[in-house]
Formats: sequence, structure tokens, C-alpha cells
Amino acid sequence: MKERRTNRGFFFIGCRFNDQMLRTYARQITKRSNAPRLAVLDAAALTNNERRFFAASPITLIDVQTGEAAARLVG
Repeated sequence: MKERRTNRGFFFIGCRFNDQMLRTYARQITKRSNAPRLAVLDAAALTNNERRFFAASPITLIDVQTGEAAARLVG
């Protein structure tokens, strides 16, 4: 798994980062993967900790509500 992760990015959809353990897990994933690293979340609903997390992380936030993003992906 580690080798596969090295040459791929990550796409987080609907994954909140409002818990320290989730932020730690995301940091570990992004540290061992290549770009792109994207997260689809409603930016207006982010907590202060989530805002700080995104400001310091290599994950690009796509400001779209999760339901709308899922509908676009499904078609």
C-alpha cells in the first residue's frame, strides 16, 4: 500500500477534520503521497481548527457542499 500511495494523490470527500485524530491521520496520508491532495467541503461550515489545518496543510480545499459534489460525481 505504501508504494501505491507514493505516486498518487488523495481526494477527501465529505471527510471532516474537526477531530485531532482525523487531522493527524490526514497529515500522515499527505506526508507520504504526491499531489494532488484535495478535499471537498463546505467552507462556511469549517471549525476554527479545520481552518488552521487547511492553512497549514498541502490539501487544497474545494468549497462545495458534499451533496452537490456527490451529485456531480455520479452524473
